[in-house]
Amino acid sequence: MSAVQLTLALLLVGCGEPQRLTLESGPVPLVAAGPLFEGSNTAQGNWAPGLDAFLAAHGHTRDDLRDVRLVAATLAGADSLGLEGIRSVSVQWTSDDEGMRPMAVRNPLPSEPGPVALTVAQERSDLADLLLGGAITVVADLDLEADSETDRHVIGSFTLELTLDP
Repeated sequence: MSAVQLTLALLLVGCGEPQRLTLESGPVPLVAAGPLFEGSNTAQGNWAPGLDAFLAAHGHTRDDLRDVRLVAATLAGADSLGLEGIRSVSVQWTSDDEGMRPMAVRNPLPSEPGPVALTVAQERSDLADLLLGGAITVVADLDLEADSETDRHVIGSFTLELTLDP
């Protein structure tokens, strides 16, 4: 192979299209510990994305990671109450090494039962640092219609798009 052919081959490999993978969180249980009061109440839970194992299963390492974006978020009730009595919700993520990041919101929540799609935050900063840090604390601000003595249980689900070097 000539030097020109080798250079062209390396350019073609090096300039390949980035690969996109979808990472699903699965259900992330969030709990707001009672007693709860009308208005804003905090529910939280933890999610360990297992990013290194996910990347390895797809033939990549964390060095290949170029960008991570949240593309979808849903919230569902985890018990017989469902989302009844919750007027609105906003979701943020944080970790030991990263500050709070706004992720998604829904205001008002629809009254029909079942999972609700949230609106992903327009400022969609790269989330790679959060995912590379290990466990993510998911914080949901639940705006309740009335006081309650009991805990509120909800489930968040999140879909991320990972962009990787070829």
